[in-house]
Amino acid sequence: MKRDFAAPVVLATGILLGLVLAIRPGHAADALTLDDYFTAAMRRSEVVATQTELIRQAEERNNQAASALLPTINGVASYTWQDTPPPTASLTTPSNLTRQPLAKVTATQPLFRGFREFAALRQTKALLGAQNDEYNNARTLLFRDVIENFYSVLSIEQDLVNLGEQIRQNQDRLKEIEDRVRIGRSRISERLNVEATISTLRAQVEQLQGQRRVAREAFAFLSGLDAETPLRDTELLPNTLAPLDAYLAGLEARPDVRASQKRLEAARESVKVAEGAHLPSVDLNGNYYLDRPGYLKDITWDVQLALTVPLYAGGSLQSKVREALSQRTQAELNASQFRRQADQEIRALYQGLLFDQSQLAALDKATDAAKKSYEAQRREYRLGLVTNLDVLLALTAYQENQRALDRARFTTTLDYLKLQAASARRPELQIETAP
Repeated sequence: MKRDFAAPVVLATGILLGLVLAIRPGHAADALTLDDYFTAAMRRSEVVATQTELIRQAEERNNQAASALLPTINGVASYTWQDTPPPTASLTTPSNLTRQPLAKVTATQPLFRGFREFAALRQTKALLGAQNDEYNNARTLLFRDVIENFYSVLSIEQDLVNLGEQIRQNQDRLKEIEDRVRIGRSRISERLNVEATISTLRAQVEQLQGQRRVAREAFAFLSGLDAETPLRDTELLPNTLAPLDAYLAGLEARPDVRASQKRLEAARESVKVAEGAHLPSVDLNGNYYLDRPGYLKDITWDVQLALTVPLYAGGSLQSKVREALSQRTQAELNASQFRRQADQEIRALYQGLLFDQSQLAALDKATDAAKKSYEAQRREYRLGLVTNLDVLLALTAYQENQRALDRARFTTTLDYLKLQAASARRPELQIETAP
């Protein structure tokens, strides 16, 4: 019984036409580029928005640290009732009055606090810088997610196009063989071989369609756009790759490395804050009285210079210094780890990209050779020099090489963009201040 292969052919043709229409020049203006996708993802990302709020919080902590250098002014008012003093007590002494109203304005200006207020201000500034770098690192991580999804979608859709073309070519083979079977020049088994190949390709189409749906849902999640928004690749690979040192030069500009260095600076200032607590503090206090009881009612102001020397606090001050020293050591280790990991990542991506380029060149030559082999096999088959199986094998080799070549192109572009992001060379990821 002859099988009906119209349905898979129509399916493959529909997939091919749909994908071609999505990327044809007439629709190019509506297609989303990688930069457009990243911009949409930036607006959509809660992680980046959270980093923006953390920056605002760090700014306020810096303002709070700066306020420690400024005077504090307070208005104070009280009214005291007390029992009637004994007859022998002086009635003009404020402490002996049964009614004691008090209203005053007080001001305190810190003069010396062991320099810890300046260290605290430098600490909060360093932490603010670290938070800005964390914001840029969040943008970098989002960019990596975007490019992974962008090229995953493009690779799958190109693979579907290639499978559609492979099904079409096998369908052409099937028609040719059926004509030859009718005149007795080909065997029925040859037709069955082609039909089996088309069934296998159809199964691969169904598998890829599932992968495409998953990738498209991830696209909608990241961008907030319609899942079927067409994509357009406008990225260009360089003709020659820059030396490794050129990429390693961007190591210190990486936001995660910068953030770890800023946190190390903050930890060092934290030690100075803790050590400053051992030193004396000097404050200038002033009062201006609006209402005062007893014989002091005509004295409207006073000024006090106060010296405070810490003598004993149960060992808490020494403990805080040791804790700050340990935190500084921890920050040094973290900064070293971030830098070494970044260095290793850049080197690994660079070596991977070199391999990608070599593989791409080899696949390009192999695809060209496989195409020529397939065309030669078709001509020879019509002359009866080779079998149908030889032609099918040549066609499969050609199409498999073409699919591998297209996948390698997307992989190479993806790895190149990863290297750019890892070495802080991507223009869209240059250091910027959060909005």
